[in-house]
Amino acid sequence: MTRTSLFMQLLPVLLAATAAQAAGRIPHLRDLPERPDTLTISGYRPDSIPVRRPADSTTIRLRPFIRPPYLQVGDTVGIVSPAGRMPKRSDTAKVRERIESWGLHVKFGAHYADREQPYFAGTDAQRAADLQQMIDDPSVKAVIAYRGGYGSVRLLPLLRLEGLREHPKWIVGFSDITLLHLVLRRLGVESIHGAMPGSFVFDEEDPSAESLREALFGLRDTIATPPHPLNCPGTASGRLAGGNMVQLLAAMGTPEELEVDTPTVLFIEEVGEFVYRIDRMMQSLLRSGKLRNLRAVIVGHFSDMQGLERFGVTDPYEVLDPYLRPLGIPVVYGFPAGHAAPNRSLYMGREVTVEVDGQGACVRF
Repeated sequence: MTRTSLFMQLLPVLLAATAAQAAGRIPHLRDLPERPDTLTISGYRPDSIPVRRPADSTTIRLRPFIRPPYLQVGDTVGIVSPAGRMPKRSDTAKVRERIESWGLHVKFGAHYADREQPYFAGTDAQRAADLQQMIDDPSVKAVIAYRGGYGSVRLLPLLRLEGLREHPKWIVGFSDITLLHLVLRRLGVESIHGAMPGSFVFDEEDPSAESLREALFGLRDTIATPPHPLNCPGTASGRLAGGNMVQLLAAMGTPEELEVDTPTVLFIEEVGEFVYRIDRMMQSLLRSGKLRNLRAVIVGHFSDMQGLERFGVTDPYEVLDPYLRPLGIPVVYGFPAGHAAPNRSLYMGREVTVEVDGQGACVRF
């Protein structure tokens, strides 16, 4: 393809963006023309990049979703550390006591408390082996990440997750574990976005841990929230996907990229980010077409945000609203999930219904 022909393909996109900028507004999806079906640059082939893709990646999304069995008293859960190492003063005895109080047995991974590495809980091979062993162990009915941080993505070339299709079990976590939820979405296996032992509270009531218990045992099918001034009314259904925004954007262009070709309800949350970066992430979601087929959006905690005054907002939700409101779909703000308390558990990959009106909102699993 010549430079001239490439430019002619891109010209409509550039003109649309320029017009939107001149009008002083964020370009809406309808402003952006569909991307060409093929855009080939001489000397480049997509398959020339050495990326390890999941087996049967072209058909994986066509598989019906599988729901792991809910836990029963007497079942065993495995605890691993696929990302950062745990703090020095972590009280794993209390973690065991809490989970055993639910009527469950606890099995810790061999390297869950490893501190030999400067950041990670063991080497990539060790962390991957711990996770794989729990997945392959038929006595383990759920695998819970002790904490997040960073590092799960480094394990993907070492894992064999296809067995979860035949012997499904719950994979639990949030934050960095968003990456594993994305993988399981591609695989067609439901998972739980919920509290991890590293965030359990022991000196007072812990609604986040209690919500995890309810999710593991299948004891709750509805989460209601009070009204929020930015809520967008309506009722819609779709398969729940998403998690931490940084993780969602980091997965763009990889085999784990968020797939929204089917009706999707998007959940997003974030912590400790400058709000201009939130705006940049929303630009990426908009311009990549990830917002195009959404049926509803659930906005969780956006906690400890920075740079609000400099960006001209008093609430981080004000950054999201100009992108989400024009979609004309139900949007729930202030949903109690994410890095702040309470962190209610969500069934990722589950077909959910979102209802929003003047009385508040409700998510039905």
